[in-house]
Amino acid sequence: METPPVDEICRRFGKLYVAAIADALDDAGLWHQVMTDVLPLTTDMAVAGVAFTALGRPERSTDRSVRLGARMIDELSAGEVAVLDCAGDRTVGHWGELLTNGAMARGAVGAVIDGGVRDTGAILPLKFPIFNRFRSARDAKGRWNVVDMQSPVVCGGVRVHPGDIIVGDSDGVVVVPRAIAMDVLVEAEATVRTETEIRQRVRAGESVGTLYQQYERF
Repeated sequence: METPPVDEICRRFGKLYVAAIADALDDAGLWHQVMTDVLPLTTDMAVAGVAFTALGRPERSTDRSVRLGARMIDELSAGEVAVLDCAGDRTVGHWGELLTNGAMARGAVGAVIDGGVRDTGAILPLKFPIFNRFRSARDAKGRWNVVDMQSPVVCGGVRVHPGDIIVGDSDGVVVVPRAIAMDVLVEAEATVRTETEIRQRVRAGESVGTLYQQYERF
């Protein structure tokens, strides 16, 4: 089977839901692909795209020449999701309105921040999908800095490589390794079809226990 272009793969993942994709990854022996405590700013947000990774660390420098945050945005491409490893910092807003506008202008489809977001009131009307841990009004300048891009990072406890597929919805964010993305996609699509059939039968009054025995994917 010929592998579709990555934008087609992401489009198909975007029609699914994170729980079904997580189940498919479990079946593949990958039990730790759902990020912990990284949730959408609002429950209606959803995203499916290619990971663009960045790593940041707490530091006191305000020297603009060594700050990579703005450069990270400039490097984003259409269809990508910014995935930001904040190295455990729990104090600042690592992502804000200007970064959001810049990401949107470059065709990025979302951001996953293992840390804080600020300027929330200005971000929400933009309808740009953002998944994060907390909100903080503190500026990152002089407190925290992006130090590396497009290398493996850890976000929400999950290892993310550049090019992995990122899918997020109201349940959180799942990471699909690029090398097995097509296999996981086909399995997850089959899971969704099965769950739709089961849901219809449950609503029609059939026994959940009996259906559980009938369907391997249940």
